[in-house]
Amino acid sequence: MTKILYVHNADFSKPCANRIQVLNMCKAFRKIGQDITLMSFNNDNYNIKKIYNEDVDYNTISLKPFINYYFRSLLLFLRFLNIKNNYNYVYTRDLIFAFLVSKFFKNKKVIYELHDLSNGKLWHLLFKQTFKNLHGCVVISKGLKEELIKNDFNDNKIHVLHDGVDLDKFDVDISKNEARKILNLPKNKTIISYTGSLQKWKGYGTFLKSYGYLKNKENIVYLVVGGNEEQVIRLKEKYNNKNIIFVPFIENSKIPLFLKVSDILVIPNSSKYEISVKYTSPLKLFEYMASKRPIIASDLPSIGEVVSEDDVLFFKPDNEKDLALKIEELINDNRMQNKLVNNAFEKVKEYTWEKRAKEIISKCLEGNYEINFN
Repeated sequence: MTKILYVHNADFSKPCANRIQVLNMCKAFRKIGQDITLMSFNNDNYNIKKIYNEDVDYNTISLKPFINYYFRSLLLFLRFLNIKNNYNYVYTRDLIFAFLVSKFFKNKKVIYELHDLSNGKLWHLLFKQTFKNLHGCVVISKGLKEELIKNDFNDNKIHVLHDGVDLDKFDVDISKNEARKILNLPKNKTIISYTGSLQKWKGYGTFLKSYGYLKNKENIVYLVVGGNEEQVIRLKEKYNNKNIIFVPFIENSKIPLFLKVSDILVIPNSSKYEISVKYTSPLKLFEYMASKRPIIASDLPSIGEVVSEDDVLFFKPDNEKDLALKIEELINDNRMQNKLVNNAFEKVKEYTWEKRAKEIISKCLEGNYEINFN
């Protein structure tokens, strides 16, 4: 059994996508028989159960949370000094922590997971120094790997592993009408949904603007699930429409029910941001696919790495008029809906958290790489 210390620089009392991804990976490592310990902030079993509705069957080390990110990295490293001999591998998404461990403990096998590239010179310098000492580097998209290779990073150490999904959680056995009754949503209207944070690069603005181009507006409801209370208040004032429903951030365990009320799910990522075009591996894409609902998505390389036109209906990014046309096209084509749902669900079976964990074990934790860093 491999003993893995997973270190994440985050306060788990404040839920968001990156914490959910880490919890899912810890569960997956444990499920495939690994001895996994999560070290982070305010991540005790009670909080995880209460906030994320997740049972914890792995070890946890919980530190007192601090606001300053850099100070938290140092605290993680200082705590690591006391437990460093207990683990075969260190897995982390924190670059500073990865640098410190790989710099001062060359015998430790450190795997760093990268989700985005920073434009800052200090970040690039730190990553360059860290990379040469890493045992492996996991990236969530081909775009990230290609960018690193372009900058002379050794491709043998870089492994593309997209995000994943818990099929049991999102393929829930409940009808659309039952779900709508529970959530008190209209039964006789077509519901088009977006779930996720309200960041500009995620294109939620394009989704909302597309409502104005629909021909049959009265029979269509837009459902937006995500964002904080302030964002939702502002959007309700801006889009003052009874057929556009906003629901502030909810815990991830409730998302499957909101997906089940939907007729169509939308991923409207923008083409104006590099993270959206090249680097992201949207959690919502895999959750949508697992929910057995037809998907309309921006035609971007990052999304095209996972799905094709056989799995989703693509629209032109940042083009609300084209999105409205695609929504109407899909509403009126039941045959296409069924094809997309079936193909997407078959494909998402290859993207479970357990399969991702097995790939990490196979490609990173048991491999030995020669460092050829320029």
